[in-house]
Amino acid sequence: MPEHSSPVPSSPADLDGRLLGGRYRVGPVIATGGMAQVRRATDEVLGRAVALKLLHPHLAADPTIVDRFRHEALAAARLSHPAIVSIYDTIEDDVNAIVMELVEGITLRQFLDQQGPLSPKDAVDVVAGVADALQAAHEAGIVHRDVKPANILLCEDRRVMVTDFGIAKAAVDQDLTSAGTMIGTAKYLAPEQVRGDRVDPRTDVYALGVVLYECLCGRPPFEADTDAATALARLHRDPLRPRQVRPSVPPALDDLTMQALQRDPDDRPTTTAALRAALLAADHHDGGPARDLTTSAPLPLADPDAQAALVRGERRWLVPTLLVVLVGGALVLAAVLIGRTDAGQDLFDRARGVVGTDDDPPAATEPAPLAAQASAYDPQRGDGENDDLVGQAVDGDPATTWPTEFYSDRQLGSKDGVGIVLTLDEPAEVHQLVVTSPSDQWSASVHLADAPSDALEGWGEPVTTIDDVAPGTTTIDLGGRRAGAVLLWITDLGPGPAGELRVEIAEAEVVGR
Repeated sequence: MPEHSSPVPSSPADLDGRLLGGRYRVGPVIATGGMAQVRRATDEVLGRAVALKLLHPHLAADPTIVDRFRHEALAAARLSHPAIVSIYDTIEDDVNAIVMELVEGITLRQFLDQQGPLSPKDAVDVVAGVADALQAAHEAGIVHRDVKPANILLCEDRRVMVTDFGIAKAAVDQDLTSAGTMIGTAKYLAPEQVRGDRVDPRTDVYALGVVLYECLCGRPPFEADTDAATALARLHRDPLRPRQVRPSVPPALDDLTMQALQRDPDDRPTTTAALRAALLAADHHDGGPARDLTTSAPLPLADPDAQAALVRGERRWLVPTLLVVLVGGALVLAAVLIGRTDAGQDLFDRARGVVGTDDDPPAATEPAPLAAQASAYDPQRGDGENDDLVGQAVDGDPATTWPTEFYSDRQLGSKDGVGIVLTLDEPAEVHQLVVTSPSDQWSASVHLADAPSDALEGWGEPVTTIDDVAPGTTTIDLGGRRAGAVLLWITDLGPGPAGELRVEIAEAEVVGR
């Protein structure tokens, strides 16, 4: 006879071992915030580990808080994106809970506290990734309203994630707060939030500007003795420019940071996508010699402890690897792949150094290269596409390549495209497609299926697209979906002489588990 859910006691400690929702066995506490507690749990129906976010019992009697908690799950459900963490279930019987996927990583807050400011390139990699994630939310009508380093994760699989849509607001929804209420974290509030005015995606642009400032300078633009004073400071004056705090900040990044921090939303970049594009196009070279912030004169409104936090001496309080699942209010992890550059790789290597290795998860649970067979894909003409050379794309030798045939038109003439299929030895959860190519400015889409299809229509809609790919290695996020085959569908060969246009793939590898 199946076990029924047990009544939930008032003491959180008494939840250990209880069965909630008829299937979720409650395990140890992962994190506790002001609104909820997050616990590891086991889904006994599907036999997998999950996270339970449990509303504190003393808050469950407040209808407004319960509505906000439910709104969090609703906000997550509205964000349809291949890189958003899965929401599995909700529980509203004996306890209010959200059931979701576990995610491993370290927060940007912890990284900055322990390692100090980022290099300009690392800062761009992180903030551009966050901007892309926020754009997906904005296109779904959701404004985050609480973007800050504590809600940004650096994950061991080289993704950056945006967490905690707990106070996110849909433009068409009734606000869950009273008029004039200031919602968010004081250091990262936009001026319109401080004034209690209407928010829109440009509110997140401002907060992202604050995050960029802190990544570059090691401290936020405004700090004071109280949260209220910190929040109000941005209404009356501009912050010091990043280059005044850290002269090595490149001028282009200095300008972009100040644009994002404009008091008037109309003067900021209109979207996070626009900010991301500008960041990626900016010159990231250092603007001058780095200054030792630990010996600099105090800055206006600076907390004295903020300078001490930048000291890169002995770190006795380094934390072990975290199983990060919605610390406090965290819920949705909108993941955008980064680490495509040496700088991005260095950042994640440093993150691993911060968190240590004692509590690293077993290697078997981490994404790893998957065994796959390669085949050329030319469904519209069927005359082959250098089929005899396709094995060179999976031989582990980047000096050998699989080339497409030569074409006179970069759009492949009468064909919609050609491609390469990687058929896995067995279906798996696929996280990344890593492609190495010497070709320049080519474009492709990536499709997933249970098994290869002879017709392009059988692959369904693309999971993602890549455009104007530069020579080198490109890592493509596949969102952790389950698949048995991956198609790299090349749709643009890039520029070159007519009759000599083609794309070469040196290596193609699927990473998953």
